[in-house]
Amino acid sequence: MLTAVPIIHVGFCHSGTTSLQENLFSRRSDLFYAGVPYRELGGIFSYIKYQDTEQYDFAETTRLKNELILDKMQAHQRLIISDETLIEQPEIYYTPAMMPMRTIAERLYALFGRGIVLFTLRNQLRYVISNYLTLKKNYATLANRTIEPFDAWFAGNHDQVRNLFLRNLDPSNAIKIYQSVFGTEAVHVLPLELLLTEGTKAYLDRLGEITGLEISGAEAKQYTPRNASPSHDIMLNAEQRAIIRRRSMWGNAFVMRQFGLPLRDYGYPLPD
Repeated sequence: MLTAVPIIHVGFCHSGTTSLQENLFSRRSDLFYAGVPYRELGGIFSYIKYQDTEQYDFAETTRLKNELILDKMQAHQRLIISDETLIEQPEIYYTPAMMPMRTIAERLYALFGRGIVLFTLRNQLRYVISNYLTLKKNYATLANRTIEPFDAWFAGNHDQVRNLFLRNLDPSNAIKIYQSVFGTEAVHVLPLELLLTEGTKAYLDRLGEITGLEISGAEAKQYTPRNASPSHDIMLNAEQRAIIRRRSMWGNAFVMRQFGLPLRDYGYPLPD
Protein backbone atom coordinates (compact mmCIF):
# COMPACT_ATOMS: atom_id res chain seq x y z
CA MET A 1 0.00 0.00 0.00
CA LEU A 2 1.21 3.51 -0.83
CA THR A 3 1.91 5.52 2.31
CA ALA A 4 2.38 8.86 0.53
CA VAL A 5 0.54 10.46 -2.35
CA PRO A 6 2.26 9.40 -5.59
CA ILE A 7 3.58 11.91 -8.08
CA ILE A 8 2.39 11.21 -11.62
CA HIS A 9 4.40 13.17 -14.20
CA VAL A 10 2.62 12.59 -17.51
CA GLY A 11 4.29 15.03 -19.94
CA PHE A 12 4.41 16.95 -22.17
CA CYS A 13 7.28 15.85 -24.41
CA HIS A 14 10.16 18.25 -25.09
CA SER A 15 9.45 20.23 -21.93
CA GLY A 16 12.47 19.29 -19.84
CA THR A 17 11.13 15.84 -18.94
CA THR A 18 14.38 13.95 -19.47
CA SER A 19 16.34 16.50 -17.45
CA LEU A 20 14.01 16.01 -14.50
CA GLN A 21 14.20 12.24 -14.83
CA GLU A 22 18.01 12.10 -15.10
CA ASN A 23 18.92 14.87 -12.66
CA LEU A 24 16.32 14.40 -9.95
CA PHE A 25 13.72 11.66 -10.06
CA SER A 26 16.08 8.74 -10.69
CA ARG A 27 18.75 9.93 -8.23
CA ARG A 28 16.80 10.47 -5.03
CA SER A 29 16.78 7.64 -2.51
CA ASP A 30 13.47 8.87 -1.08
CA LEU A 31 11.73 8.26 -4.41
CA PHE A 32 10.85 5.01 -6.14
CA TYR A 33 11.28 6.05 -9.74
CA ALA A 34 9.00 4.28 -12.19
CA GLY A 35 9.97 6.11 -15.32
CA VAL A 36 11.36 3.58 -17.78
CA PRO A 37 8.37 2.37 -19.86
CA TYR A 38 10.15 -0.74 -21.13
CA ARG A 39 12.25 -3.57 -19.69
CA GLU A 40 10.58 -4.99 -16.56
CA LEU A 41 8.05 -2.14 -16.25
CA GLY A 42 7.17 -2.36 -19.93
CA GLY A 43 4.24 -4.65 -19.33
CA ILE A 44 2.55 -2.29 -16.89
CA PHE A 45 2.93 0.79 -19.05
CA SER A 46 2.11 -1.07 -22.26
CA TYR A 47 -1.14 -2.35 -20.77
CA ILE A 48 -2.08 1.13 -19.59
CA LYS A 49 -1.27 2.89 -22.85
CA TYR A 50 -2.01 0.44 -25.62
CA GLN A 51 -4.29 -2.43 -24.62
CA ASP A 52 -7.80 -2.20 -26.01
CA THR A 53 -10.57 -1.88 -23.44
CA GLU A 54 -12.05 -5.31 -24.15
CA GLN A 55 -8.62 -6.90 -23.67
CA TYR A 56 -7.38 -4.79 -20.75
CA ASP A 57 -6.60 -7.05 -17.80
CA PHE A 58 -6.84 -4.92 -14.68
CA ALA A 59 -6.10 -7.87 -12.38
CA GLU A 60 -2.89 -8.73 -14.22
CA THR A 61 -1.79 -5.08 -14.36
CA THR A 62 -2.44 -4.80 -10.62
CA ARG A 63 -0.41 -7.95 -10.00
CA LEU A 64 2.51 -6.51 -11.96
CA LYS A 65 2.20 -3.20 -10.11
CA ASN A 66 2.39 -5.00 -6.77
CA GLU A 67 5.25 -7.28 -7.81
CA LEU A 68 7.43 -4.76 -9.67
CA ILE A 69 6.67 -1.53 -7.82
CA LEU A 70 4.96 -1.76 -4.44
CA ASP A 71 6.79 -4.87 -3.24
CA LYS A 72 10.14 -3.30 -4.17
CA MET A 73 9.51 0.09 -2.57
CA GLN A 74 11.11 0.77 0.78
CA ALA A 75 9.07 2.17 3.64
CA HIS A 76 10.57 5.67 3.35
CA GLN A 77 10.10 5.92 -0.41
CA ARG A 78 7.46 7.76 -2.35
CA LEU A 79 6.35 6.62 -5.80
CA ILE A 80 7.00 8.83 -8.80
CA ILE A 81 5.74 7.81 -12.22
CA SER A 82 7.35 9.86 -14.97
CA ASP A 83 6.57 8.90 -18.54
CA GLU A 84 5.71 11.54 -21.11
CA THR A 85 4.44 8.87 -23.51
CA LEU A 86 1.40 8.49 -21.26
CA ILE A 87 -0.03 11.39 -23.29
CA GLU A 88 2.38 11.64 -26.24
CA GLN A 89 3.18 9.20 -29.03
CA PRO A 90 6.54 7.44 -28.73
CA GLU A 91 8.78 9.10 -31.31
CA ILE A 92 9.55 5.98 -33.30
CA TYR A 93 8.63 4.94 -36.82
CA TYR A 94 6.55 1.93 -35.82
CA THR A 95 4.61 3.74 -33.13
CA PRO A 96 1.62 1.85 -31.70
CA ALA A 97 -1.84 3.34 -31.49
CA MET A 98 -2.54 4.72 -28.02
CA MET A 99 -5.72 4.52 -26.04
CA PRO A 100 -7.68 7.75 -25.60
CA MET A 101 -6.09 9.97 -22.95
CA ARG A 102 -9.14 9.65 -20.71
CA THR A 103 -8.79 5.87 -20.73
CA ILE A 104 -5.12 6.16 -19.75
CA ALA A 105 -5.90 8.65 -16.97
CA GLU A 106 -8.68 6.43 -15.61
CA ARG A 107 -6.40 3.39 -15.61
CA LEU A 108 -3.70 5.32 -13.73
CA TYR A 109 -6.25 6.47 -11.16
CA ALA A 110 -7.63 2.96 -10.72
CA LEU A 111 -4.12 1.55 -10.21
CA PHE A 112 -2.49 4.24 -8.06
CA GLY A 113 -5.35 6.26 -6.57
CA ARG A 114 -5.26 9.96 -5.87
CA GLY A 115 -1.98 11.60 -6.71
CA ILE A 116 -0.27 14.81 -7.67
CA VAL A 117 -0.39 15.10 -11.45
CA LEU A 118 2.43 17.11 -13.01
CA PHE A 119 2.47 18.52 -16.52
CA THR A 120 5.66 20.13 -17.77
CA LEU A 121 5.04 22.55 -20.61
CA ARG A 122 7.00 24.22 -23.42
CA ASN A 123 6.24 27.04 -25.87
CA GLN A 124 4.64 25.29 -28.84
CA LEU A 125 6.72 27.24 -31.37
CA ARG A 126 9.78 25.41 -30.02
CA TYR A 127 7.97 22.19 -29.11
CA VAL A 128 7.03 21.54 -32.75
CA ILE A 129 10.60 21.82 -34.03
CA SER A 130 11.99 19.71 -31.19
CA ASN A 131 9.38 17.04 -31.89
CA TYR A 132 10.43 16.84 -35.53
CA LEU A 133 14.15 16.74 -34.77
CA THR A 134 13.75 13.86 -32.32
CA LEU A 135 11.65 11.94 -34.81
CA LYS A 136 14.27 12.55 -37.50
CA LYS A 137 17.02 11.24 -35.23
CA ASN A 138 15.03 8.20 -34.12
CA TYR A 139 13.92 7.33 -37.65
CA ALA A 140 17.55 7.26 -38.76
CA THR A 141 18.89 5.42 -35.70
CA LEU A 142 16.13 2.93 -34.94
CA ALA A 143 14.40 2.37 -38.29
CA ASN A 144 17.17 3.23 -40.77
CA ARG A 145 14.75 5.55 -42.51
CA THR A 146 14.87 9.15 -43.64
CA ILE A 147 12.00 11.36 -42.54
CA GLU A 148 10.54 13.91 -44.95
CA PRO A 149 11.66 17.56 -44.73
CA PHE A 150 10.15 19.62 -41.92
CA ASP A 151 7.73 21.60 -44.12
CA ALA A 152 6.20 18.42 -45.58
CA TRP A 153 6.03 16.75 -42.15
CA PHE A 154 4.36 19.76 -40.56
CA ALA A 155 1.83 20.05 -43.39
CA GLY A 156 0.95 16.37 -43.06
CA ASN A 157 0.43 16.62 -39.30
CA HIS A 158 -1.42 19.88 -38.83
CA ASP A 159 -4.12 19.17 -41.41
CA GLN A 160 -5.29 16.00 -39.62
CA VAL A 161 -8.13 16.13 -37.13
CA ARG A 162 -6.40 13.41 -35.11
CA ASN A 163 -2.68 13.21 -35.72
CA LEU A 164 0.12 11.26 -34.10
CA PHE A 165 2.74 13.77 -33.09
CA LEU A 166 1.07 17.19 -32.73
CA ARG A 167 -2.01 16.13 -30.82
CA ASN A 168 -1.06 18.36 -27.87
CA LEU A 169 -0.55 21.70 -29.56
CA ASP A 170 -3.53 22.68 -27.44
CA PRO A 171 -2.31 21.59 -23.98
CA SER A 172 -5.64 22.19 -22.30
CA ASN A 173 -7.24 19.04 -23.72
CA ALA A 174 -4.98 16.65 -21.79
CA ILE A 175 -4.92 18.87 -18.71
CA LYS A 176 -8.72 19.05 -18.51
CA ILE A 177 -9.00 15.26 -18.87
CA TYR A 178 -6.63 14.67 -15.95
CA GLN A 179 -8.44 17.33 -13.91
CA SER A 180 -11.74 15.55 -14.47
CA VAL A 181 -10.27 12.19 -13.39
CA PHE A 182 -7.92 13.18 -10.53
CA GLY A 183 -9.60 16.44 -9.47
CA THR A 184 -8.75 20.01 -10.40
CA GLU A 185 -6.61 20.62 -7.32
CA ALA A 186 -4.43 17.59 -8.06
CA VAL A 187 -3.18 18.87 -11.43
CA HIS A 188 -0.27 21.30 -11.80
CA VAL A 189 1.73 22.79 -14.68
CA LEU A 190 5.44 23.65 -14.67
CA PRO A 191 6.65 25.56 -17.75
CA LEU A 192 10.19 24.96 -18.97
CA GLU A 193 10.61 28.70 -19.54
CA LEU A 194 10.72 29.25 -15.78
CA LEU A 195 14.04 27.40 -15.84
CA LEU A 196 15.28 29.33 -18.85
CA THR A 197 14.33 32.80 -17.62
CA GLU A 198 14.66 32.61 -13.82
CA GLY A 199 17.20 29.84 -13.36
CA THR A 200 17.46 26.40 -11.89
CA LYS A 201 16.71 27.35 -8.28
CA ALA A 202 13.42 29.09 -9.10
CA TYR A 203 12.40 26.19 -11.33
CA LEU A 204 13.18 23.49 -8.77
CA ASP A 205 11.70 25.52 -5.92
CA ARG A 206 8.44 25.62 -7.85
CA LEU A 207 8.66 21.89 -8.47
CA GLY A 208 9.13 21.41 -4.73
CA GLU A 209 6.07 23.54 -3.97
CA ILE A 210 3.97 21.42 -6.33
CA THR A 211 5.18 18.00 -5.20
CA GLY A 212 6.16 18.56 -1.58
CA LEU A 213 9.71 17.43 -2.31
CA GLU A 214 12.51 19.28 -0.52
CA ILE A 215 15.09 20.27 -3.14
CA SER A 216 18.56 20.80 -1.74
CA GLY A 217 21.00 23.48 -2.83
CA ALA A 218 23.34 20.76 -4.04
CA GLU A 219 20.65 19.32 -6.29
CA ALA A 220 19.99 22.74 -7.78
CA LYS A 221 23.69 23.37 -8.31
CA GLN A 222 24.25 20.00 -9.99
CA TYR A 223 21.13 20.17 -12.17
CA THR A 224 22.17 19.95 -15.82
CA PRO A 225 19.47 20.67 -18.41
CA ARG A 226 19.63 18.19 -21.25
CA ASN A 227 19.11 19.40 -24.80
CA ALA A 228 18.11 16.42 -26.90
CA SER A 229 17.69 18.42 -30.12
CA PRO A 230 20.64 18.53 -32.52
CA SER A 231 21.67 21.77 -34.18
CA HIS A 232 19.40 22.74 -37.05
CA ASP A 233 18.47 25.53 -39.43
CA ILE A 234 14.68 25.16 -39.26
CA MET A 235 12.83 28.46 -39.19
CA LEU A 236 9.06 28.54 -38.91
CA ASN A 237 7.52 30.61 -41.67
CA ALA A 238 4.66 33.04 -41.10
CA GLU A 239 2.00 30.55 -42.16
CA GLN A 240 3.35 27.83 -39.86
CA ARG A 241 3.54 30.23 -36.93
CA ALA A 242 -0.05 31.31 -37.60
CA ILE A 243 -1.24 27.68 -37.65
CA ILE A 244 0.51 26.88 -34.37
CA ARG A 245 -0.88 30.04 -32.80
CA ARG A 246 -4.41 29.28 -33.97
CA ARG A 247 -4.30 25.74 -32.60
CA SER A 248 -2.61 26.50 -29.28
CA MET A 249 -3.60 30.02 -28.20
CA TRP A 250 -6.92 29.29 -26.51
CA GLY A 251 -5.49 26.30 -24.67
CA ASN A 252 -2.56 28.44 -23.54
CA ALA A 253 -5.02 31.10 -22.37
CA PHE A 254 -6.79 28.48 -20.25
CA VAL A 255 -3.49 27.30 -18.73
CA MET A 256 -2.40 30.89 -18.06
CA ARG A 257 -5.63 31.70 -16.21
CA GLN A 258 -6.09 28.35 -14.46
CA PHE A 259 -2.56 28.14 -13.07
CA GLY A 260 -1.56 31.81 -12.87
CA LEU A 261 1.42 31.40 -15.19
CA PRO A 262 3.07 34.28 -17.10
CA LEU A 263 2.88 32.54 -20.46
CA ARG A 264 2.62 35.84 -22.35
CA ASP A 265 5.96 36.92 -20.86
CA TYR A 266 7.37 33.58 -22.01
CA GLY A 267 6.31 34.21 -25.62
CA TYR A 268 3.62 31.54 -25.81
CA PRO A 269 1.03 31.94 -28.60
CA LEU A 270 -1.98 33.66 -27.03
CA PRO A 271 -5.02 35.61 -28.18
CA ASP A 272 -4.43 39.32 -28.57
